[in-house]
Parts: sequence; structure tokens; C-alpha cells
Amino acid sequence: MSLTLFSCQHSGKSKQPYKYSKEETAQFLSDIAQNATVTITDLTEFQKQATDECLILTNYPLSEKQLEEFKLNANFYLKNKDDDISDFATYTFKEYELVNEKNEKLQFVDDGRAIYLRECGLWEYNKALCQNLAIDVRLNKNFEKLKGHIMIEFEMPGNIFGTKKKEVDIPVNISIYDKNSEQNDVH
Repeated sequence: MSLTLFSCQHSGKSKQPYKYSKEETAQFLSDIAQNATVTITDLTEFQKQATDECLILTNYPLSEKQLEEFKLNANFYLKNKDDDISDFATYTFKEYELVNEKNEKLQFVDDGRAIYLRECGLWEYNKALCQNLAIDVRLNKNFEKLKGHIMIEFEMPGNIFGTKKKEVDIPVNISIYDKNSEQNDVH
């Protein structure tokens, strides 16, 4: 089963030309693939009730230019632009297998919401300020514990440097009693 989802910004909102080098593109893809994890949502962490939602969370370090802007803004924010490198990313779910605590197989649900690499807060990982990105996932059944894997392929624009893709198989082993992995929020 293959499911293709596109970043909203790239699929029509961003009219900006792609300005990133081959090296920047390769590094971005490497970072988001290497840092991809599956986690519970903030609401699930708070409520600790069975849910049908989880997140694929990833991040990439801010560029020198973004770090300068962040410092100029008294370490409070970055202006959201529609030409950040993440705005051009698309992704495809290549395959997945998810099982809840009742040993039921769970499936992704397409509920009509726009699904994209959503920019989240700025967080520090390994002493580097990073931009978090999330993909909201809705499932056809609730879980208290969720195990399995999700194989996803991230892709950047292909006409510039040839197709740039990075595939990652993300292990899933989460519980509604987990701490959300979004604990290092800068703001």
C-alpha cells in the first residue's frame, strides 16, 4: 500500500522558486529522515485516554541565516516564510504495520484534512536549535499501546538536481502513558 501526501506549501501555496543547493537539499533530507520518530500528541499525554491519533515528528537544524534572525528577534521567534526548505518537501507512506494492545491491525484514515510537513516550535537538540516538523496521523481504531513501523519516503523537488528522495523505516512503540517527545520547546 502506497499513500502519497504533499506539503501544502509546495503543492500550490508557495510561488517561490526553489533556492537551495544540492548539498543543502541532501543535508535536509538526511536530517529529517534520521530524526523521524512516532509519538503521542500533547492532548493524549494530558488526557491519558485511548486515542486514534499520533504524530510523526522530525526536525532539522536552523541555518546560519535563520539563527541570525532568531538572535535579532531577541531569541523569541523566526518569521514564517513560504520558502523555507521544509515548505518544498513532499512525502509518501511506502508501507506500514501498526498493531494496538488488543493485537488489532490499525489502518491510516484519510479524513479529508490537509496533511503536510507542519512547522512546529523551535527546539534544541544536542545543543543545536532546530525546527520541528510534524505529520498528523489518524488511525481507524483507538490504541493505548501502538507497535509496528511506518516506512516513509521524503522527497524534494526533482527538476532541479534530479529526484532527491530519502526513505526511512520508523519503528513504532508508543503508549498513551508516554511523555511527548516535544519536551525541549524553546518557547
